[in-house]
Amino acid sequence: MLRVCKKLREADEKGRRYGLARAETDYLRALVDAMADTDRLAEVELLKTLGDVNVERGRLWKDVGKFNTALALYIAAIVRCYHEEQADGIEHRYHYTEMLLQGLSSQGKEQPTEDKETTTPSKVAEKFRDLDKRRATGGNTDSLLVGYAQVMVEAIVKDNDMLETEAIKSLGDVYLKRGTETGDTRNLTRATALYNRALSRCHNVHGTVVIVHRLLHTAKIRHDITTTRNKIATRTQKQQDVRGRKDHFSPFSAAPSSDGTTSQVDDDMLHYCFTTTFVSLFRSYRRYLQTADRDLDNGDLGAAEQNLAAALKLVHDRSKPNKAKEADCLCRLGDVYVERGKRTGEGRKFTQAAALYNASMARSDGDKQNMVRKLQETERRFLRNTCNLDCEPCTYNSALDHIKELDNSRARAKSQLETVHQEHNPYQYDEDDPVVREVEIKRAEAIKNLFKSITAGRREFIQVLTDECIAKLGSPPCKYAFIGMGSQATELVTPYSDLEFAILTEEGKSDDDTRRYFLNLTRYLHLKVINLGETILPAMAIPSLNDFLSEDPEKDWFYDSVTPRGFAFDGFMPWASKTPFGRDRTKTKDPVSLIQTPADLAKYQNIRIALAEGYHLSDILRRVTYLTGDESLVDEYTSIVNKSVDHSPVLSRLSAMLILKDNIREIKNVEPTDQLLDVKKEIYRFPSVAVDVLSICCGITIPSVWGMIEELHKTQRINDEDAQHLTVLISISAELRLRTYIANGGQKDRLSPLMEMKTQLDKQDVDDTIVESVFHIPDSKMLFRYYYTAIPLKICIIDTVQKENQTTKIFPSAIFDMSSQTRGGITKQLLQFDASVRYFEAALEEAGGDEKKKLEILVELGNVSQMRGDYKDAISYYKRALSTGNTIYADTKTLPVLSSLFGNIGIYWSDSGNQRKAISYFEQSMKMMKAIFGESTPHPNIASLLNNIGSCWSALGDKIKATNYHKQSLRMRKAIYGETTTHPDIAQSLNNIGNCWCNLGDQRKAISYHEQSLKMRKAIYGETTTHPDIAGSLNNIGACWSDLGNQRKAISYHEQSLKMMKAIYGETTPHPDIASSLNNIGNSWLDLGDQRKSLYYHEQSLKMRKAIYGETTPHPDIARSLNNMETVGVTLVIRGNLSLIMNSH
Repeated sequence: MLRVCKKLREADEKGRRYGLARAETDYLRALVDAMADTDRLAEVELLKTLGDVNVERGRLWKDVGKFNTALALYIAAIVRCYHEEQADGIEHRYHYTEMLLQGLSSQGKEQPTEDKETTTPSKVAEKFRDLDKRRATGGNTDSLLVGYAQVMVEAIVKDNDMLETEAIKSLGDVYLKRGTETGDTRNLTRATALYNRALSRCHNVHGTVVIVHRLLHTAKIRHDITTTRNKIATRTQKQQDVRGRKDHFSPFSAAPSSDGTTSQVDDDMLHYCFTTTFVSLFRSYRRYLQTADRDLDNGDLGAAEQNLAAALKLVHDRSKPNKAKEADCLCRLGDVYVERGKRTGEGRKFTQAAALYNASMARSDGDKQNMVRKLQETERRFLRNTCNLDCEPCTYNSALDHIKELDNSRARAKSQLETVHQEHNPYQYDEDDPVVREVEIKRAEAIKNLFKSITAGRREFIQVLTDECIAKLGSPPCKYAFIGMGSQATELVTPYSDLEFAILTEEGKSDDDTRRYFLNLTRYLHLKVINLGETILPAMAIPSLNDFLSEDPEKDWFYDSVTPRGFAFDGFMPWASKTPFGRDRTKTKDPVSLIQTPADLAKYQNIRIALAEGYHLSDILRRVTYLTGDESLVDEYTSIVNKSVDHSPVLSRLSAMLILKDNIREIKNVEPTDQLLDVKKEIYRFPSVAVDVLSICCGITIPSVWGMIEELHKTQRINDEDAQHLTVLISISAELRLRTYIANGGQKDRLSPLMEMKTQLDKQDVDDTIVESVFHIPDSKMLFRYYYTAIPLKICIIDTVQKENQTTKIFPSAIFDMSSQTRGGITKQLLQFDASVRYFEAALEEAGGDEKKKLEILVELGNVSQMRGDYKDAISYYKRALSTGNTIYADTKTLPVLSSLFGNIGIYWSDSGNQRKAISYFEQSMKMMKAIFGESTPHPNIASLLNNIGSCWSALGDKIKATNYHKQSLRMRKAIYGETTTHPDIAQSLNNIGNCWCNLGDQRKAISYHEQSLKMRKAIYGETTTHPDIAGSLNNIGACWSDLGNQRKAISYHEQSLKMMKAIYGETTPHPDIASSLNNIGNSWLDLGDQRKSLYYHEQSLKMRKAIYGETTPHPDIARSLNNMETVGVTLVIRGNLSLIMNSH
């Protein structure tokens, strides 16, 4: 900005000395320079300054026309602006000018009508006649530049693209003439920049051809001048650095392609910038590797690691990893850690090396024998340097056998799941069918048996691996036992789950030798598990990649998106570490070892120690199961733990409360949603936490979750019905987690409650970006059944923990809610609108005389009707809700409902085309919301109202005011959810700001916002999920590409959007969004010259819009369809007449 200010200083001084006219001339010269030098910052500042000049003239001369000119220049400046602070300043000027204009208009001055003279080629040519004549006769080029610049500014003010294009082309002609006469290639560069700018504004074929010819001619002149200089030069030719090519602009950069599309204006310059950056990055990458090699040769392992980490950081992209270069870095880093292990004898260095080699192998294609040799050598070195054993490692074939057995266990689980589904499928029946209860209990029992079988299979697999290790290390020095924790203990483990365990050793034998042996045994087992290839690198806590103990977040930077995540040790992160290694010392806590005698390990149930360590460790050590070794040690340990629990009910209740507190987010989120679910956190965790909490409160220490439910039932804390509901709930959550892992091929927890759609992307849209896999639930009835128990259980669980005496029945009422209102809410969230209306209608009848409940249900009915495009029903429900609301005292419970009602009526009027009425309702709703939540409190509902008002102003044509509201909404949403949070509301704001930029004419900026919104929405709902928001983003991007002239690409996006919306709303259902997509496809086919296809789509769109709004209703969408059909019809008539004329000659 300082650079721009210096440019303007001279013009400002002349303006003060000689007046506004002289200042304007100098500003116009500077504007041309900025455009020719592609200096966007200066261009924006100069348009703003020219606006200021016109404001001053308007103020001095009381001239409405000058104020309107200023407003148009400010809009042009905002459209071109990419700096938020600069844009804010221009917006303030715009609003100030509006205020001045309103003051002048109120004095009776009429605004001039818009000049439409220069909208035809002949009128445009007439405008330039005198200037062109002066240029042809060799007139002063400075005055010519100012003259053409004045015409260009006039075109910007009148929004006349044809005039603006011709003016910019003429400015290019002046620089071309200068460059040709003087031989100065800088003038040719400026000409090329201006021609490219004109080309981007040109919307007709003839004009495009003319400008492309000029670009080709400019390139030829440049080539001739350069060739002549090279012949004259006598210096020795030297290879130029890439960075020396500052002036080059491709003359072909915006030429039309064969399919009628227009390429990016500055493709060559972008390619040049990309190439320069890539070359620089590649050189830095190679330099780091070469330096690391030298460091390794010199024995400086620390420096070698830092250089390799720096090289890796250069090429690391979590969503688009450069696999080959990452593999190279990780392999070299593995070499460093092997050397560290050889020097120190630390077993952990060898396991870190093995993890690095496996991560490298996961990124490598082709022959992996070199990596296998390195892994064999790592194991050999571990046995020699850490265990003092001079023996050969196990063959790599043994690792392959273990991998095969792991794959087989997963295949068996998948097959057994399908068998269960075939034999016991309650979802094939209507939910109200009495047979459902019987079948779902059988299914839950089958799922329970499946998980018990998986748990036993995992135990046997761990025993095989452990026995292999002991065969190399020799017999243990004392009795021992491995105890499983977490899902292994609760019998909810999957074939992909982490291994969480501890080691019990015989009392009186816990000396250093014993500890060393079991540490080495654990290291060796870890090495074998790592060689299964499913340990992600962050779990290894390699300091140069992921330093979890550092307070600097930049030290934890490596994200492993390539290595499959499956059967692995629990990670070394301080909040994990549930393995015999325990936890290293942190700033606030001492180290913890999980290799202890039964008595010592049981001390974590002591309330003082438990509070010092945090409840989680004592809680997870309370529920354990036998894995391998001497089972009597496990019995001894559980006996001590059970006694301590009996003697410490305070700790039990405290643990229960802390578990609830730690999982409060998951508990609050137990409600249906159309967004992607984290199956582990949002489906699986809540039921298991709930049963765990109930068991703790009742003093039950059985590890298996199935056993907990049986014990609660046996002790009469829950009745038969509650036991069945809990078993079904646990079985559904466990099944969905297992199905998600099987479908996603590992511990990838993304589950979508909506249907999947495979969309065909254009080739240019397909790259090597890693798309996170998502499991789409095959039958939503399974999710319904989950929520029928989860929702009432959520309400009961907190009350249960607060009760001090749990000797009586836990639940006062059944933990099952299949009411019509609940079903209506679930179907609405899962976009099943027809079913939702049916359920809410039934709920309305069931509400009887409960006016408050009727109000809630009527509002919901209006919302659902509106979502499915049924506006007549929507307003009918809203009117009934208003009538009901008027009879109720507006207390703190009903006021939010009424506020929501006003907001929804506003949406109705906006969708119906009455934006002023919509704004009135939105503002009433906003007033209520602020009364509830506070005048300046950021709240999601207030942010939504700001967003809606912005959309209304956009529809009314006030793009500046619309953008202002949308920015306020976006700021508030980021304040609520977080600056970098992926959230539907933030995605909506980005989408609507994109719409504003589209309406202001800056399609590239609009596409940028729409693509951010689309990316966020796909992250929220799933890459291939059918969802209205994703369909909307696809439609909006298509509209931008259409405005940019790339109709083929536009049709591709519109058709994806149309296909998705038909899948959501129904193939033949009239819906405004479907009608909009049909309309947009029709427009694109018209621009491509296929009038008949265009007419077909416009006819469908019109028919649908009349079905939605009414045959005779005056609605803007119907008017647009009629206008578009008229345009197509006129085009067909013209084409027919031309054909007749051609045939007659």
